[in-house]
Amino acid sequence: LWLKTKPDRSMVVTTAISIATRRALFAAAGGISGYAGYKAKYDPIELVWDLDETILCSISPIPPPSSANADEPEYPSHPTRSFVQIDDDFPFQDNTPNTRTFWRPGARSALRICRIFSNQHVFTTAQGTYTANVLRELDPDRTLFDKVLHRDLVPSSVRKGKDISLITDRLDRAILFDDRTKNFVPQDGKNGVQVVRYHRPEEGDDVREIKEVARLVGISFLGLLAADARDVVKYFRTEEHKERFAKEINEKP
Repeated sequence: LWLKTKPDRSMVVTTAISIATRRALFAAAGGISGYAGYKAKYDPIELVWDLDETILCSISPIPPPSSANADEPEYPSHPTRSFVQIDDDFPFQDNTPNTRTFWRPGARSALRICRIFSNQHVFTTAQGTYTANVLRELDPDRTLFDKVLHRDLVPSSVRKGKDISLITDRLDRAILFDDRTKNFVPQDGKNGVQVVRYHRPEEGDDVREIKEVARLVGISFLGLLAADARDVVKYFRTEEHKERFAKEINEKP
């Protein structure tokens, strides 16, 4: 004998809510994806990247080899973690590399991801020869970056900061990623995101570094979706950033 029982009403309601929620999330994801594609094509975000201590770290003179890197290929090379180069800001002899440059874990992947939905640029206070060495390794096919500025092209950037209006006139669509807040001065701090400094690779924590670059990808995507990227950037200011630009950031862009 089968006894028919009525389904528990609360269970029915819970199931219905769960199904409706999943459908809403899928619809929202599809809508966001479609909108992001539209923005990337017709109103892209302009991402401006610093090099040193943001996406890489260079050490001169070259530290002695360890068991971890003793067998790395000689320059020029494309190793996983680092490469060697000549930085002519420091003494060198007979074209022998004097600098080892370490990639921040996750940074190169982050750049490739961001390239899908943005225009990307480099703005560094390093000299042109060093910048060329880095880009030969970082972007050999010249597909990641649209514009590259360095101190030989913009000498004033060393003392006065990085004026990203030299790259784009759409400051409402621009974000500058840099570990030094002084470089945000030309735009009164309104377009800058301070990156956690990457300067001791031998003591690095890969998980921590990957979390940081993932944060930057997230900020970039939010900036893409926003009408004004500066409205996103303001929620990610460090205490140092807030203190330096206490007056300016309270004014309208």
